[in-house]
Amino acid sequence: MNRKQLLLTLAATVTVMTMLACGAGSGDTSSSVSGGDGKSVEAAPEPTTAVGKIGQTITLNSEFLGDKTVVEVTVGGAKQHTKEPGAYGSKPEHGVFLVLDVTAVCKQGKYHANPFNFKFVAKDGTVTEQALAIGFKPELHGTDLAAGQKTAGKIVFDVSKAALTGGRIQIDGVGLDSNTPAAYWAL
Repeated sequence: MNRKQLLLTLAATVTVMTMLACGAGSGDTSSSVSGGDGKSVEAAPEPTTAVGKIGQTITLNSEFLGDKTVVEVTVGGAKQHTKEPGAYGSKPEHGVFLVLDVTAVCKQGKYHANPFNFKFVAKDGTVTEQALAIGFKPELHGTDLAAGQKTAGKIVFDVSKAALTGGRIQIDGVGLDSNTPAAYWAL
């Protein structure tokens, strides 16, 4: 390989790496909401987040380098508990355990369903990660899903009662957008 070919190869590699780091062609996750009242709400074409109500299904779509992922996620059954089930169940540190039922169905591509894909976001923007409360069964476990597969389980947040008013459940995006909010369910 001569010097000119080496420089061109290096320049192409740097360009691709810069595009990926900056999000060019990142396969932004889009989302839409359906269920509940039977109406479907589509997210705007630019990267935005859909907002549904507890019990509605949100569809996440992502495409990157020809690989398309479509997953339907439903968050429902929101219940508050002041103690974990069982004789030795712990009490929440912040007020209540908010327990939700999650179902993820992979319609196309591959999807890693994980309880850590979800966060509780209070009205003031305070974000709460999932609580360590293992007494609520069945738990949602990290699972790789292929098209046609599904998983379900419970996720738990330890939040103050006041934070519940106006609170939302956030789900992260798919693939390269996994650290970006993709959609929310309003409580």
